Amino acid sequence: MSLNKSGKKNGLLVAFLWLLLPMVAFAHSPSQSSTILVEGKNGVWTLQIRASLTAFEQVVHAEYTAEGYKTPEEFQDLMGTLLSRNLHLNIDAKQINLAKPIIKLGHETIVVYKFVPPANFETVKLQNTLFQDINRSASSFMVLKNGSKRNLFSLDKKNQYAAQVHFKNNEFVLQEKSIGLAGISVNWYVLGFVLILGAFGMAKKFKSKKKYPFASN
Repeated sequence: MSLNKSGKKNGLLVAFLWLLLPMVAFAHSPSQSSTILVEGKNGVWTLQIRASLTAFEQVVHAEYTAEGYKTPEEFQDLMGTLLSRNLHLNIDAKQINLAKPIIKLGHETIVVYKFVPPANFETVKLQNTLFQDINRSASSFMVLKNGSKRNLFSLDKKNQYAAQVHFKNNEFVLQEKSIGLAGISVNWYVLGFVLILGAFGMAKKFKSKKKYPFASN
């Protein structure tokens, strides 16, 4: 690879990462979250919800108060109950039963559901209203299907925190007109976001336990 091509490619990457900085800066804000469908092995997929522990605390406290639980396990049970009311996933018009979430509490809290969808599905409809009462709440949504182009969509108040996408020309695209991040290619986004978020997480590592007694490293 020539120096010119290499320099141009590196320049584009730096510019792209620079554009990501505002998003990363708010990655642990209660108003920001992500909902991601990820293809795994042997036909098993995962649905992952990532948000700050503060966001989950706000919705749990609003429904059950801060005195509604005594242990991390009780807190997780309340999270699971609220998610079951607010998280809806349909694939090829079939409702997916989301049960027994795997929850990892931390400065960035992660909820994972495992399921087996219809083979070679083409349509996904997702709604996640868990954080809708948090001021300026918005969630990024993407489908990570092996070998396909990856697009990023926005779930917010304007679309009732819902999106319906279908598989076309090796990528998932919106079935209805939307506003925001819809249609942004995330081939570089995923790499850049992980790299910067990892650095951001290192800076927060030693503060997490003090601020979030339930958090794990």
